[in-house]
Amino acid sequence: MSTGSKWRKWLIGDWNWRRPFKSVGAIYASLLVVAVFFADKLIFVPPSPSYDASAPRLKMIPLDSASSDGSIAAFWFPPPDDSAAVLLWTHGNAEDMGNLEPLLEIISGQGVGVMAFDYPGYGLSDGKPTEKGCYDAASAAFRFLTQELSIDPDRILFVGQSVGGGTAVWLAEQHPEARGLVLISPFLSAFRVVLPIPLFPGDRFPNLKRMPNVRIPLLLFHGENDEVISFSHGQKLFDLHPGPRKALVPLPDAGHNDLWSLEFETVLTKMMDFAILGKLPDS
Repeated sequence: MSTGSKWRKWLIGDWNWRRPFKSVGAIYASLLVVAVFFADKLIFVPPSPSYDASAPRLKMIPLDSASSDGSIAAFWFPPPDDSAAVLLWTHGNAEDMGNLEPLLEIISGQGVGVMAFDYPGYGLSDGKPTEKGCYDAASAAFRFLTQELSIDPDRILFVGQSVGGGTAVWLAEQHPEARGLVLISPFLSAFRVVLPIPLFPGDRFPNLKRMPNVRIPLLLFHGENDEVISFSHGQKLFDLHPGPRKALVPLPDAGHNDLWSLEFETVLTKMMDFAILGKLPDS
């Protein structure tokens, strides 16, 4: 046996028809372990808290799930009157309410109320971030608005950006009595951001399965240059919404992280028309 042949045998072993299948199987098994046991660590990237307990807008809301202890942190911007719309805001990844406060302050100045909350493990919210934890936090925030603050559900719009779209779609499916749903750069599901077909169990935030059950009006914004979540995700979710009241607003120059800086006026104006007047742009 030549020296080259010996090295090849040492590196890859004896060739046979089973080897490619074994290699593919080993790769799949490795990725499956990551998907099952480490998905939450990859999906959620909480930053260091950007606010503290002295924040003037801060409300600590107890979780109302039998399996969840502690409280979530929320910022509350009251509406100007008892008939104004209220936005329940579920934010994106790698940010908390302190990062969003300047934007929320501007939005609340348009004649609406705003409540934003931090997921478990974000900001001052207790716990660790999980899909269920996000739903529990959203449920607690909705209960606080409707029960503690006596806000009618038909005044509440769910607004979700990026990963927050998963929680907003869940809320919209749970509460068909709400005023509407606004999605900004949403995905079909967490795993489908990376893989277009379902190869692994345990996918998170299955928006594509929930959207056909959403009965409240939909306004969806998505950057056509989104390099993180393809515009096709927003288009597909729009198509899956049963309608008839829905609108998709493509943002031709926007990506994922520059959407607000590039399209602030467009998004703000159309969102306020929807929230205050119930008016949707032409799709």
